[in-house]
Order: sequence, then structure tokens, then C-alpha cells
Amino acid sequence: MNDPVEYVAGDEAWRERIGREWSEMAARHMHVDDGFSIVATSGGAPVGLIAVVWRDLPPPLPATVEAFIDIIEVRPAFRRRGIAARLVQMAVARSGEHSAYQLRAWSSADKTEAIPMWRALGFGLCPATVYPRGEQVDGYFVALVLGASGAP
Repeated sequence: MNDPVEYVAGDEAWRERIGREWSEMAARHMHVDDGFSIVATSGGAPVGLIAVVWRDLPPPLPATVEAFIDIIEVRPAFRRRGIAARLVQMAVARSGEHSAYQLRAWSSADKTEAIPMWRALGFGLCPATVYPRGEQVDGYFVALVLGASGAP
């Protein structure tokens, strides 16, 4: 746990490893061809993950791509060390390079450590209720407008 944290691009080999060592759910949410994934490692082991998918915003907008965070996770033993914030900052930079209009995510209200992080990173918060599988889940959609050029 004292090893430095390094950040690497998540590819198919990492997807397989995440599935074996972490969870199949996390591996399923990784994006390689239709977005990107970044893996935080410590001592060579995966300790954090962010995966972003490119999405077209619907009409009546002209062709506009957003970056949507499909998953962001940090192993419990590595939380409160700034890993999630660093993963988000790296996703902001990468999304800007792709000229995405915004970086957006969903955070359920039970993620009590995440909500203040989003705000501290400059994301707008929109309270919302969603109903996956028919069950009410309260939380926030969060978004950071990157602009037409993709730069904040």
C-alpha cells in the first residue's frame, strides 16, 4: 500500500486482468475502441479505474460528442488518497483532446465521498432520480463543459 500510484491506459489485456482480479462488472464497463479507460496501479496491481465512452448528443443539437464516465472505482484500501480525482482530471484532459463538448457522469447519493469531489473539480451537479430495474435511486448527474474546442 506504500507503493506509488501509477496510471496506465486500459487496453484489452487490462480488461481481462480487471475481470480476473477485480470484478467482471468493472471489466464489462471498460472502453477501449468506443472510448478509453485509465487504470491506477500500485505495486503493479489495479487499484483504481475510470472508463469513458464517447456518446453523440441527440437532436436538435448539431453533431456534438460528449464523454460519459461509465465507471469510476477505487479499491477501498486506496480511497481518500486523491486517486479518483486524478483519474477524473486525466479523463478531462483526454476528453478535451478528443474535442468532446462535455464530460458527464452519474453518481448515486450513497457515494457520499464522490459528491464533494465532483463539486471540488468544478462539475455542475443536477439532482435526479433514476429507476434502473424499476428501483428508485437518488443521486446526481454531474457535468463539466469542456467547450467547443474541448478545453475547459
